[in-house]
Amino acid sequence: MQCSDFREIADSYLSDELLIETNHDVIRHLDSCGECRSELAARRQLRRELRTKFNQASELRVPDGFSDSLRMQLEQQPFQRLGVVIPRIAYVGIAATFLIAIGLGLLGVQRWRASQRELVAWTNLANSVTRDHRDCALEHKLRATIISLSEAGRVYDRAYANLADQTSLQGVLPDGAQLIDAHSCAFEGRRFAHVVVKYHDQIASIVVGRSDPNNKAPRAMPGDIAAPFNFDSYQVASFQTASHAVFVVSSLNETDNMTIARSVSPLLEKQIRAAEQPLQAELFTRRR
Repeated sequence: MQCSDFREIADSYLSDELLIETNHDVIRHLDSCGECRSELAARRQLRRELRTKFNQASELRVPDGFSDSLRMQLEQQPFQRLGVVIPRIAYVGIAATFLIAIGLGLLGVQRWRASQRELVAWTNLANSVTRDHRDCALEHKLRATIISLSEAGRVYDRAYANLADQTSLQGVLPDGAQLIDAHSCAFEGRRFAHVVVKYHDQIASIVVGRSDPNNKAPRAMPGDIAAPFNFDSYQVASFQTASHAVFVVSSLNETDNMTIARSVSPLLEKQIRAAEQPLQAELFTRRR
């Protein structure tokens, strides 16, 4: 098994979705490849952190007091005791109550499955972004894929063209930060907008990519930045718009990395949302 083969099935391995024979192949590969062991550990940690955030999301919780309310409704029903006949309407009430409980349970299962799919998708995106930072900004391996943001805006994603104004971006960076480059590059089939910044003698990447258009996971409010996390030894901060995700990735400490994210988020959100609005309006018209 090659490293590229492992990366394609790493999330399936973590989810116990592989055949026994394939699992054995993965284990043998991990025994001899330290880089893939590190990547697997990073993916496992990211999934754990994201799962915690999903589980804490209010949209996925059973309403407070639901179990107490259900128990009270059942206790109030006139059950058959000591020869007392239960009225027919009571059977209807009990049946309706249990149907509601079953329906809510199924809804909870569906939401849980959706959250797991979203977790895998977000893990894959975060993995691609951090590797893009490493391979492009640090090791310069993606030069063959680099094009201007203006061209990327015409060909791939109109939001990327709005990010081409480097003067505006330099103006919102924290004091002491220097904008090194702004371009579009591709990694593992994903096309990103990539802004490279130097801050406190460290290289940081601001990476913008398309997120899943069917993403129903809870999103932060405009201007909010998700809780930072560590992935594959890099600090990562992120925020989202309707159809894009923005990541700040670096080897800086958490505070400095978040400083960059907070400084650029208002401008980038404004620029990206300006490009998204015509598309959202078009999609709304089509659905009508």
